[in-house]
Amino acid sequence: MTKQKPLALTLDRFFRIQPLLLFVTLFFINFLLFAQEQKISKNIELKDNFPAAVIDMQKVLSKSTAWASLQNEVKKLEDGFKKEIKMEEETLKKEQENLRSQKSVLAAEQYKEKENAFKVKVNKVQGKVESIRRELESTMARGMQIIQSQAVKHLKEIASKEGYLVVFDASTTIITADAINISDLVAEKINKSLPKINVERKKENKGD
Repeated sequence: MTKQKPLALTLDRFFRIQPLLLFVTLFFINFLLFAQEQKISKNIELKDNFPAAVIDMQKVLSKSTAWASLQNEVKKLEDGFKKEIKMEEETLKKEQENLRSQKSVLAAEQYKEKENAFKVKVNKVQGKVESIRRELESTMARGMQIIQSQAVKHLKEIASKEGYLVVFDASTTIITADAINISDLVAEKINKSLPKINVERKKENKGD
């Protein structure tokens, strides 16, 4: 009998505590469900009472497959240009070494003439490098304009459908409500309408 008493007390406490635990558990479940409902309700209310949206273009670009393809295409062009320039630089280096070896055997006027001709070639290559830099920047800018035009197009469609009167840029505002952030939606639509961007090297540079 003395051994059964602690067991009886334990069971008694158990059955008294279990309803309390069940009550607490149900309370928190209901609280979480209520909080979720309130959040949804507030999001709907926010969208109804605040006819504006927010977009983060950096986020849109990071999720844009067209932006990724543009970067890859420009990288390929850049690598091709680097190979061309490297070959021309190696040719100039050999010509410079050859010119230096002739300095002691050529007349000063003759050497000066060849030196000037060499400088013209160097300047031509340097001009080509600058031209390539401008072309790469221009290619990137054109691609960006294409993506931005698609973004604006989808922004207008979304704004018209949802009744937004204005769309704020996330980089210049402090509005962070997910309910009115349409960055993911815009990125999704761009990926469908513009999955990639193809760029080609300008024809006038092929003969350089």
